[in-house]
Amino acid sequence: MKGLFFSGLCLLSLPAFSENDLPLPSPPASAQAHHYQKQSIDQVIENGDDEELVKLSGQIIKKLKCSIYLFRDKTGEIQIHIRNDDIPKKGLLFGSPTIIKGEVMKDPNEPIVVEADKILYVF
Repeated sequence: MKGLFFSGLCLLSLPAFSENDLPLPSPPASAQAHHYQKQSIDQVIENGDDEELVKLSGQIIKKLKCSIYLFRDKTGEIQIHIRNDDIPKKGLLFGSPTIIKGEVMKDPNEPIVVEADKILYVF
C-alpha cells in the first residue's frame, strides 16, 4: 500500500483534483419545482396565472371567514387562504410585516385567492 505512516495514522497518496474535475450536485427536485416569484398584489391581480407560485410582502390585516384572511401591501389587498396546519406557532400576527409564499387560485366566479404554503414574519 502506497502512503505515509505518521503517529499511527496511514495517510494515503491520492491524485490531485481541481474543482472542475468534480461534478456539482444538482439541487433536489423539490427545490427546482418550488420557485416562488416575488410580486406585488396588483401584479398578481392583473397578471397572475392560476397555480402560479408567488411571494408577497405585506401584512395580514384581518380574518374574513374560516381560513380566509385579508392581506395588504402598498399596491392593494388580496384574500389569502391559510390552512390551520400552516399557521405559525406564534399564531397570526395581524399588522406585522409578513411574507406569504403561496399559489394563486383563480376561479372566474370568485375573487383571486392565494393559497398560503409558508408564512414568514419579518422583524
